[in-house]
Amino acid sequence: MPRPKTSKKTTVSKSDFIRSQPATLSAAEVVAKAKAEGITLDRVLVYKVRIRAKGGAAAKKTSLPKNGVASKAAFVRGLPASTPAKEVVAKAKALGLTLSVNYVYNIRGAAKTRRVAVRAGAGVPRPIAGAPGAESLLKAVAAEVGLAKAIEILAGERARVRAVLGR
Repeated sequence: MPRPKTSKKTTVSKSDFIRSQPATLSAAEVVAKAKAEGITLDRVLVYKVRIRAKGGAAAKKTSLPKNGVASKAAFVRGLPASTPAKEVVAKAKALGLTLSVNYVYNIRGAAKTRRVAVRAGAGVPRPIAGAPGAESLLKAVAAEVGLAKAIEILAGERARVRAVLGR
């Protein structure tokens, strides 16, 4: 005995429903629209689906919020270090960010520590004690690359300077 034909109702998954909504709608508006169509979902699911649709967590990090600042730390690093911390806090407040003066000091201190660490790890030869700065640096470089290579480099630089001067 053949089975009676039943109408197959095509159901849209929750994620597909969320992706079909305009990105300009807020999560609450998407939830309200879904409820009107008999779909139950919450705002967290809306956020997760939209992040995945953009390309995952990497896309979340690169997308800028409405105030145009990627993060509080990026905002602090984007201002000159000579800007007083209180002024940084005031500028952040104007953009809708909440910062403290201590936070500004922490971010700047961490950036300074990174700069020092990068310089220390760059393999810059240490000056020889008691010698003038440029001369000691030259000696340290010669010791590092070898005397023959250092003389070759200096001869090349001498030729380049003479060519520029026209001699």
